[in-house]
Amino acid sequence: MKLKLAAIFFSFCAFSTLSSQAQIPGVSKVTKQLPKAEVGLKIGANFETLSGSAWQNTYKPGIVGGVFAGLHKGSYGIRIEGLINSSHYTSQSFIDSTHKGDFRATYFDFPILLEYKVIPRVWLQIGPQYSSVLSIKSLNDFAGDSKSMFKSNVFALIFGAEAKLPMHITVGARYILGLTDMNNVSANSTTIKNVNGSWSNRSAQVSLGFRFL
Repeated sequence: MKLKLAAIFFSFCAFSTLSSQAQIPGVSKVTKQLPKAEVGLKIGANFETLSGSAWQNTYKPGIVGGVFAGLHKGSYGIRIEGLINSSHYTSQSFIDSTHKGDFRATYFDFPILLEYKVIPRVWLQIGPQYSSVLSIKSLNDFAGDSKSMFKSNVFALIFGAEAKLPMHITVGARYILGLTDMNNVSANSTTIKNVNGSWSNRSAQVSLGFRFL
């Protein structure tokens, strides 16, 4: 009886070993089909304008930087980013009795992008972006609450392209079209003047990145 159990046991072990070996080519094939991951850092320049009759519609420089992660398979991919960017806005006229509005805004941006490889190393990008206002500071001692003038949550649409170069370097450019009316000033405000109408942001960015994966 013991010999029979031992034979059954060793037969089971041998069958399991052979089965595992037989599956190795299949496992290798599946592994090759898995999406390729990437993680990295980026930094660049942000040129933003705030449209509307209240503001100077010129693209003023700021900075942008943060982290990114993505998955790619074949010619398709998806990318998420966490970025901090700064923007500069200047009003067309005085917004109170003594000050012309001149502000420095800092945002946290969270874009989610679909990517498509058009030629080797070059990927097109498109997708939505959510931004949250971290701070808005007056550059000319405006006495009002600068941050309360602007909506705190902003949505935009991104169109861009990125080149994934050798040595894990990336170079990218994108255009960001604001979809949110950022004007948060009450029409009945007695202290803030000349800022009526709709405000929407537009920006162009160029960046340099490094991929760890």
